[in-house]
Amino acid sequence: MLPAEKSPKPSPVDAPDNRGSQAERLSSLTGLRFFAAFLVFVCHALSQFSPQADTASRDLAYFLLPAGPVGVSFFFVLSGFVLTYAARPGDTVRRFWRRRVVKIYPSHVVTWSAGLVLALCTGTVVSVATTTAALFLVQAWAPHMVLTATVNPISWTLACELFFYLLFPFLYRGLRRLPRNRLWPAAGILTALIMAVPHLAGLLPGKPLPLAGYSLTQFWLVYTAPPVRLLEFALGIVLALLVRNGMWPLVSVRLAAVLCCAGYAVAGVTTMVTKAPHLWAMVSATVVPLAVLIPTAASRDRQNLPSLTRHPRVVRLGELSFAFYLVHHMILTACFTALLPDDFRPGLLGLIGVAVVLFFVCWAAAWLLHTAVEQPAMRRWSRPRATRRTQPAPPRAAERSEPLTGERTP
Repeated sequence: MLPAEKSPKPSPVDAPDNRGSQAERLSSLTGLRFFAAFLVFVCHALSQFSPQADTASRDLAYFLLPAGPVGVSFFFVLSGFVLTYAARPGDTVRRFWRRRVVKIYPSHVVTWSAGLVLALCTGTVVSVATTTAALFLVQAWAPHMVLTATVNPISWTLACELFFYLLFPFLYRGLRRLPRNRLWPAAGILTALIMAVPHLAGLLPGKPLPLAGYSLTQFWLVYTAPPVRLLEFALGIVLALLVRNGMWPLVSVRLAAVLCCAGYAVAGVTTMVTKAPHLWAMVSATVVPLAVLIPTAASRDRQNLPSLTRHPRVVRLGELSFAFYLVHHMILTACFTALLPDDFRPGLLGLIGVAVVLFFVCWAAAWLLHTAVEQPAMRRWSRPRATRRTQPAPPRAAERSEPLTGERTP
């Protein structure tokens, strides 16, 4: 039985250490969210406009194709890491679930509604079943719904996050009980499982998708299936426990960045040379570099070491990244379907010009969604009414370090 709201007993989401109520803020992780969101934007801009004018443009498009999957993988690992690092003493499962649902659903409903209006206005065929599943964030559980979604299709990641939130209290309770000497083996096992998934998926039968060497079921298993993506979330939990227990080595940020660039280069060059996406390039190629980067940035923040991603402007952009993620695909789609000619296939310079303009438009829309929907919803509904009357509102500074779906980083 889950603990009641007023129960004084510790919950599965209690912090396992004695750091006190004011933990260190991990602003660098918030800043890194901006770069991850940028990668996703680049991938979707290329998928919308598909440059075909020259060989260089086509090669660049293929090279940047893995950018979106890398950004998504970063957010999944980061989500588990930050939820664990920022676990609150005395929190209850119900309160935890309440905060997470309030964080994602108001903004999701607004963007889902806007996506539905856009689809109807542009004459896009809308499936009632898929659209309804997207509203309730269960579309990621059906392979065909991910590819046929027309109403803000990128919301499948929220379906995964909602599944993660449901299981987090219990995953956290189990993993935090591991002896210290088993945390590193646990991280290794999870990493090995993540890297093995594409090879296991390749054993499944199915007709390959157009321009790809894998079937719809194989793609779903590797990229969108919530139980599989849960492995990255769980890896983030273990990495946070390593950091909180002082077991993460002081790795150079430059080394972590070089590893990320190297992992991406392998995935990007392979995609460019073969002119086709690959299952292993979606997650496996970069999971180890990301698993080094996130705890390294967190460890440096804990020791107050210099960090470029802790710059206030970068952190502010990171705060808006959840809203940016929700609005960017719709804005790109609206531009592609309603504003530009059907035969618009720009070269490299044309694509960059259009993308830069839309990039700033997306950030303006993200600011509006963040300030008009996301923040008011959290102030109004994230805590029970009785709690709001008896406890002062948290300071603004405490709200600033939040990963993709808003987990608070102290």
